[in-house]
Amino acid sequence: MTTAPENRNDWLTTAALGLLAMCIVTFDHEALGHSSACIFLHGHIRLLSSSLFRCDVRSGWIDPAGPASNLLVGTLALGCLRVVPERLLNFRLLLILITAFSYFWEGGYVMRAMLRREGDLYYFAEFLLGDVSVWQRWVMAGAGLALFVFAARLTSNALLNLWPQARTARAVARTAWIGATVGAAVAALAYAGPGWSGNLRDAVLEIGAASFPLLLIPRGSRQVETTQPSAFIARSTLIIVLAAAVYAVFVATLGRGLMP
Repeated sequence: MTTAPENRNDWLTTAALGLLAMCIVTFDHEALGHSSACIFLHGHIRLLSSSLFRCDVRSGWIDPAGPASNLLVGTLALGCLRVVPERLLNFRLLLILITAFSYFWEGGYVMRAMLRREGDLYYFAEFLLGDVSVWQRWVMAGAGLALFVFAARLTSNALLNLWPQARTARAVARTAWIGATVGAAVAALAYAGPGWSGNLRDAVLEIGAASFPLLLIPRGSRQVETTQPSAFIARSTLIIVLAAAVYAVFVATLGRGLMP
């Protein structure tokens, strides 16, 4: 019997790569973004978790620092993807996931913030514009939608470059999504600070709900003329152990919450 192409990709290694990407993107937003802005403004961090942040300094410049950090790191990952050799399949998938989680998070977040009139980007808009009008909210929500659609197309094409058969690429994307989403939820369950339910909700929304296109893309296969066998993700003990170690630190810090 011939093994189906999608079954050749090791599910545990793929899920571990999704888990690593989740840890990196969440750290970028909360710790590298918001925390750095707080410290730069001579503030002190009062709460830092995987989805909540509080600083004792009130400044409109702290709000956009998280989204800006995610967009920066996602774009850097995309740039690195263009120069990483094809033989480094695991690393290429990690870069794709970092970009996808970053862009989906921020694209979806803009739309949600403008609809609900709350959140980092809405507060930043109020800081810059004062009263945010309806048409301004629609323009910014439209920008978020454009980023979201761009992220879906970009991710779809990147996955098809690795696995021309959509069924195979989609199985990889779904496995990585499950690893990231379950990891984000479990880490949030360890949170020991105030607002437990909100922290869990936001952690799942930012990673799992925002990146739901990973469950659906890519849709169309790509015709490739080649005599080379299809690449696949083999079992990597190194990646699995690394992901487990990074995640343990993530749960013990951002997951549990840091409250100096």
